[in-house]
Amino acid sequence: MIEQKKQSINLYRINEHNEAFFYWQKSRLEGIIDENSDIFHIDAHDDMARPRLFRNSLYPSPGTDPLDHYERFAREELTIANFIFPAVLGGVVGNVYFFYPEWRNFKPRRATIRIASAFGEGRIIKYPGPIASDARTKTVDKALPDMKAFTYTALPVGRMPRKKKVILDIDLDYFACRDSVQNNWHYRLDITPDQYRHADTFLKNATLPFSGLEFTFKLEGETPVAVISFRKVSENAHLPTHEEIIGAIDLLTRTLVERAVRPAVITVCRSRFSGYCPAEYIKFIEDALLKNLAAIYPLNLHDSPPGPERHS
Repeated sequence: MIEQKKQSINLYRINEHNEAFFYWQKSRLEGIIDENSDIFHIDAHDDMARPRLFRNSLYPSPGTDPLDHYERFAREELTIANFIFPAVLGGVVGNVYFFYPEWRNFKPRRATIRIASAFGEGRIIKYPGPIASDARTKTVDKALPDMKAFTYTALPVGRMPRKKKVILDIDLDYFACRDSVQNNWHYRLDITPDQYRHADTFLKNATLPFSGLEFTFKLEGETPVAVISFRKVSENAHLPTHEEIIGAIDLLTRTLVERAVRPAVITVCRSRFSGYCPAEYIKFIEDALLKNLAAIYPLNLHDSPPGPERHS
């Protein structure tokens, strides 16, 4: 078993993955994790989408409360697919280890990646190619003063490195996943009676077939509404039995023990609103996972407040 320290480990249960950015920064500001901590990201997706532009700076302004800033930034600027790169640039994540489930049939991969922001302002995000040390100039340093280089490694869980102190980040969709989540997303808008009467004119717009959206106009009682949904795609899902899920959870926790992994903080994402972890699986997976984690680590559980999160 892992040697358990008297200091308990904060485990944050979150609804969507962009929230993790805030809790990692919170842990850094509290001195619980070091700057540029390695992360073990256990997920059905690597979440390595590259943001290009933020409306507000990644960096807190002088005199502002950094916790308030990071909470707002995670909620308003980040999505469930692009929160890791800002965590690297923001100084909380160092090297990234992405552990994918066996059912994904991914291939191991390793790369060195660079990220910076134009003039260090934290708004326009850049991804420079390799720059030889003797080629670094004052111009480059001025244009990209916050540039960071990190290693991205994608591996199956069985190849987890040994004896590392890390941010342990687990998405429940690692165990059960529905990738075709947009089939279940729809948005309801109240419209005017005049818009309802002219629905056919709207639906004849020649650009609509290229939007990837479907529109339905109907009456709910006497209220005209428009329902907007994504065009349906082929269902793509991994829906295992409870026994298979328990086996995957046991393998993960057994590997954490055997490799003597020491989490500084743990985030567990439900992928609740996005639907990447099917709703009927969430409670079963979460209960079983937390039971196993509590058996190997002294946990201090925290719940993220419920609320809508950005899905894309």
